[in-house]
Amino acid sequence: MHKTPKQIARTLRAFRNAHRLGLLGSVHISPGPVACEAARSQYGVQYLGNAVPRLPLAQCTRDHCECEYVPVGGKQLRRLRVIGKSSPELPPK
Repeated sequence: MHKTPKQIARTLRAFRNAHRLGLLGSVHISPGPVACEAARSQYGVQYLGNAVPRLPLAQCTRDHCECEYVPVGGKQLRRLRVIGKSSPELPPK
């Protein structure tokens, strides 16, 4: 799905806020189904919250970029998951 510049900017702001709160450790780029060489070269590269490049990448050769950001959880998020798993579930009301 092609995203508008406004949608991309909103996503980047959300990533930066989550990084600041410790919920996001980093972000990597998931190339679309028919990705350009620039996107394929990003395989395995992780970016911190303030260093995430805009999509489409500057070197993108596709008419419509289908790449997506994929968040990688931070330490705080991992702690919340561990606490959530060990907490007893509340009975339904």
